[in-house]
Amino acid sequence: MELKNSVAWITGSSRGIGEATAHALANRGAKVVVSGRNEDDIVRVTGEINANGNSALAITCDVHNRADILDLIKQTKDVWGPIDILVNNAGIGIFKKIVDLEEEEWDSMMDINLKSAFLCSQAVLPDMMARQRGKIINIVSVAGKNAYENCGGYCASKFGLHGFSEVLRLETRQYGIQVTSILPGATSTDIWGDADVDHSIMIKPEHVAETIAMVCQAGDSAHIEEVILRPQNGDL
Repeated sequence: MELKNSVAWITGSSRGIGEATAHALANRGAKVVVSGRNEDDIVRVTGEINANGNSALAITCDVHNRADILDLIKQTKDVWGPIDILVNNAGIGIFKKIVDLEEEEWDSMMDINLKSAFLCSQAVLPDMMARQRGKIINIVSVAGKNAYENCGGYCASKFGLHGFSEVLRLETRQYGIQVTSILPGATSTDIWGDADVDHSIMIKPEHVAETIAMVCQAGDSAHIEEVILRPQNGDL
């Protein structure tokens, strides 16, 4: 129960990496806020966590809507107090050549993959700064450092998130806040849709979740800036 009494918010935690992370942190004693836009999904995940004797709270939230974010933080503080750990996990991928990418698709990736991390981080920072502690973990992807065909919008959003993380780290370290970028390679989640890919060689969401838990458990002086995860063949 290494994270006992910590309050952790994982965005996009109704499935995939976010769902696995919610379980991983709850199993270590954290009080977990499960958020997403689909109420049925977040209620299901929350029910599973609470059934295991751990603590979870389901709150619907559109993470590129400031009002929703502030409402979630208020609800959380009313029940458990301020947020100690923020995992900016919410993300989508639309994989097309740049010439074929619709403006709305570009905007969606920028809103969910990048803007949400800005809004959520900005919202939790005042309490973290006042208490001189906190952890913000951004799920970036190796697409935040490497270019891939058919990933123009996705890479742009993730390169942006990686840069945002580095600046956030510089601006908050003096307040005892640890900012970490997690860069997984190809991970077996539904982001791939119907694409013809071999999920058997991909990273499992649970492996990414265990890495996030490790970062959360690290001492405040650890300053873990970046963790890169690769699947079995090292190429994806």
